[in-house]
Amino acid sequence: MKNSNVGIIGLSLVLMSTPALAQQGEPAAGAPTAADIPPVDVIQVQPKAAPKAQPKAAAKKQAPQQIVSPEPVPYQPEVVDDAPVGHIDPATGRQISNAPTLNPIDPASGILPADLLDYIGAASRVTSAQIDEQRPKDNHEILARVPGVMVVNDDGMSRHSNIGVRGSPVRRSRKVLILEDGQSINFSSYLDPSTHYTPPTDRIEAVEVVRGYNIPFAPLTNHGIINFQNLSPFGPEETVISASIGTTDGVKRDWNNTRHVHTRQHAGNVGAVFSYSGSEAGGAWDNEVLRYNDFYGALGWKGINQDLTVSGVYFRQRDNYDEDNFEGDDSLGISAEQQFFNNGRWKSGNPLIADGLTDLNTYNADYFRLQVAHNWYVDSNTTVSTRIYGSDHERNRFSVRDPAPNFHMRGRNRKYTIYGADSRVEFANLPLFGDRTQDVQAGISYEHHSFRNCTSFGKLNEVLDSGNTGNCFAEDGVNGYVDDGALEKFETGAFTAFLQSSMHLTKTFSVTPGVRFVSYDVKRNGVYAGPNPIHVGDVPYPADTEAGELVGKEESSFNHVLPGVALSWRGIYNTNVYGSYHRGFTPSVARGEFFPLPEEVGDNFQVGVRTTAFKGLTLDLAYFFSRIDDYQIKEAFTAPSGANIFGTVDQAEINGFEIYSRLDSQPYIGGRLNFFGEATYTFADSVITESNVPAEVGKYLPEVPRHFANLTLGVEQRGLWDASVSWTYRGDFYTDTINTPYGGDDEGGQGLVPDVWLLSARANYTVPGTNTTLFVSGQNLTNEFYIADRADGMKPGIGRTLWAGFKQKF
Repeated sequence: MKNSNVGIIGLSLVLMSTPALAQQGEPAAGAPTAADIPPVDVIQVQPKAAPKAQPKAAAKKQAPQQIVSPEPVPYQPEVVDDAPVGHIDPATGRQISNAPTLNPIDPASGILPADLLDYIGAASRVTSAQIDEQRPKDNHEILARVPGVMVVNDDGMSRHSNIGVRGSPVRRSRKVLILEDGQSINFSSYLDPSTHYTPPTDRIEAVEVVRGYNIPFAPLTNHGIINFQNLSPFGPEETVISASIGTTDGVKRDWNNTRHVHTRQHAGNVGAVFSYSGSEAGGAWDNEVLRYNDFYGALGWKGINQDLTVSGVYFRQRDNYDEDNFEGDDSLGISAEQQFFNNGRWKSGNPLIADGLTDLNTYNADYFRLQVAHNWYVDSNTTVSTRIYGSDHERNRFSVRDPAPNFHMRGRNRKYTIYGADSRVEFANLPLFGDRTQDVQAGISYEHHSFRNCTSFGKLNEVLDSGNTGNCFAEDGVNGYVDDGALEKFETGAFTAFLQSSMHLTKTFSVTPGVRFVSYDVKRNGVYAGPNPIHVGDVPYPADTEAGELVGKEESSFNHVLPGVALSWRGIYNTNVYGSYHRGFTPSVARGEFFPLPEEVGDNFQVGVRTTAFKGLTLDLAYFFSRIDDYQIKEAFTAPSGANIFGTVDQAEINGFEIYSRLDSQPYIGGRLNFFGEATYTFADSVITESNVPAEVGKYLPEVPRHFANLTLGVEQRGLWDASVSWTYRGDFYTDTINTPYGGDDEGGQGLVPDVWLLSARANYTVPGTNTTLFVSGQNLTNEFYIADRADGMKPGIGRTLWAGFKQKF
């Protein structure tokens, strides 16, 4: 494995010849440029004295692109004279900040400025054109090409999210702030930040990733932020239909399928978009099937100096999926590794796992999300952005607990309800001193989170599913139940505020100090369930407590002042050098065993450079370091009750660097064909530096691969066809704090997860003279059988998966 690691570093440096996810000034491969889309006045226009440019004349100034059919002209609502200067990107209809070095103040329109060469920190944007070219199976595949990001697939469509950023554990993306149109989609970022839902890939217009300095956001700010941008109601008019079929090796499901349709239309100053996406696909085990149906809609209105957008999501998930895996059998002297490799993907009816009844195990979720976003463009330098939002996420997972014929089932049923409001203001081009200027942003927000955590049980031989979720108050030996249920309720109210100013000390050098204030309380109530009282943290249930009575109330309070400062210098042609420090924090998972809760607070540093100064070459390099106190970890096994076990180490340190590069041949040799290479490599040395358990000191943090690389070679005739092949390397990692060696497991299969190389490829062909695209893709083409993770035992990665489909745009 060490030789593999050395090979990765060498190969990454050789292939550092590769366009940075639309990070810098060059267009993405196949993306329409200003030449393809005539500039239009979207809302605000120049005063009367400034004549409007004619689209035809403007287009003549641009170099033509090779495209099959021009994109539809973006939405152009009615305009009125003497309106303030615009803040709208004419190509997408999204709000643009007047402060190019800062994040836009309306996260619903994106969290990154249009030109990342001026940005004050490390960031990447994967555009819709790049997503179309890559033809990813899922969101993990999109993120694999982003520097600083590591992903692990343990299901067929990455529905159960495993994303790490800069040394954070990948398991369920617990320490990364995951956003959809600027709204958090972690279950509850303050109570239980786990993530099982991300938007369907088919309705994503872009993916934005922020790493390092991030004063405008909270919480989960020690590592990074990922924002999925949905279809905007103000983009070009279009109707799109796409579908695909595929197959996965080693599973009982004969055919996978995806389907998608969306339409975007305008009437006067109103724009609307509606989308449906669905999928059924095999997973890692023979009996695993991932299913979802997703509905998304947005309605937008643009006035003279303001706009309003209302958007909503309903996502329904019904999976044959569970987290019971091979753990070995000490009584028979069989290790988890022996079970895993002897049985392969065989789980259905396998007596070694849940006594052969895993076909009854399911994961079920219903997610509703609503957001209202309003922007008021006071004048050419002042914008006020306000959002109100809410979500309701119920997820229930059921599994068999006792052997046939007298089995019973357990439910892990959780419901998260969130509502909040956020208001921000931006003052651009304020005087600083002399002819120097500054851009100031400030904002306040409030969120309320509630979380209901139920451990339910069914009676003997009673099947639990989405229509029968079991009894949270089951009592062992009473009314046919053979185990005790339990229920906890959590809630928090979180108030945050931030202020930052980007001070332009010279034309090429800016300093951006900022500070965020955070205050929140976590309240916990235990609910009695059963004749044998248990503890809620250190507080036992009173002996005379009745079923359903709220007891054991506990509370943890937190107040933080989180400063930061970022430096940005653009003194070299098309090159930005940046550096930053910020203090971040990560709330603890509240459903652990201990109160008051600890909380992670970290000091985070970075320095980096990105450039497009060399013809055809994009390069982005960054070094990062974090020191985090009270670092929370999750054990690789669960308690006898089925509850996850969370603990802390006193301090952890993360040293690492990330590289992104891409080289295109066309700027050098011209012609119709463009040969390209793209390389991404992330190294994260994540080590426990202080712990009250001496055996943990100096060991690697669990669930953090040290190496991750994605290497792509391809060829394209832009706008007509493309083909590429990728090698993805996921380095080895441990799942426990003492770093049990491979083959040395003694606790539920925990220990080392070996490294793996995976091969994927894709090709797209646009039928000449039409808007019809045909595509094929494949993942794990060599059909590697490997360990994906060892949480609750050993689970395999996904087998060879092949897809073919079409996309028709009207």
